[in-house]
Amino acid sequence: MNENVSKNLRKLRLEKKLTQEQVAEKLGVSAQSVSRWETAASFPAIMLLPEISRLYGVLVDDLFKDDLQGYDKLSDRLVAVYYDTMRFEDFTAAVQEYERMEKEGTMEAWDYSGRTWLYGRMIYVSTKKILEDYDKTLELSKENDPELYFRTKYEKLAFRCASTAEGPQCIEEQLQAVKEHPEDSREWACLEEAYCETKQYEECYRVAKEAIAKFPEDSDHYGHAGDACEGLGRYEEAYWYWEKRHELDPTKLDCLYGIAFCRERLGEYDKAYEVWMRIVGILDEWKEEIDVKFPMRKAEECKAKMGKDS
Repeated sequence: MNENVSKNLRKLRLEKKLTQEQVAEKLGVSAQSVSRWETAASFPAIMLLPEISRLYGVLVDDLFKDDLQGYDKLSDRLVAVYYDTMRFEDFTAAVQEYERMEKEGTMEAWDYSGRTWLYGRMIYVSTKKILEDYDKTLELSKENDPELYFRTKYEKLAFRCASTAEGPQCIEEQLQAVKEHPEDSREWACLEEAYCETKQYEECYRVAKEAIAKFPEDSDHYGHAGDACEGLGRYEEAYWYWEKRHELDPTKLDCLYGIAFCRERLGEYDKAYEVWMRIVGILDEWKEEIDVKFPMRKAEECKAKMGKDS
């Protein structure tokens, strides 16, 4: 038997202040078996190694190490691994352990705190990766795919405003972009998005109105005007602008979703139901069998609420 394993099994048991009898009871083996493991007379069954590791708060691989560090729980060890590697698979392993503990009802305050840190760190790592991939997409599409380039620029700007503290910086960058390219409708749309994402609805509306005067056939500006009006509580105006966006570009359903969600939030379930069913009809016509499920479910929810109100 590997001498590190026997040494570590004894070390971990003593750190946990457990007797060989207590370990044997938890693992469903005899105390003699535990004793033989710790004296290198025999090796635990392979199938037992995950249970032993969980009991001692370590990974199976840790048992073979020469400089083993013990943890109170396996979840703590898995979080430590993720902190070191920042790999998605290590994040997933830690999450699965927390889920197992929660299902068993063994989660304590410290565990919830640890899982909070875990998800927070994953958000940080994911945000960094998302921004890196946005930049790579922009770099590769700038010369040969302007549509993808501006869509990515728009999405990156919206993400930075919503998920980082860079909203003011985004606005300044877009003000400069519009100044340098006043005839590019897409730069105006990006500026509108920056104002909207930072909840500066009056500015968003002002810029959108100016852009509509310059680019009356670009539906994006009507969509932003509608978003701004919703933020300002001017719902009828929002509906008009959203409908105009859909009229100019029937492939854009986000405006109809905006109307349906807004109607629903205001408790206008009958009108929301009509819009959800309108979306369902369009998606049915497009034969979008997967996409149609969500608006259909929302329509049914609104219909149920209409019945309760009546």
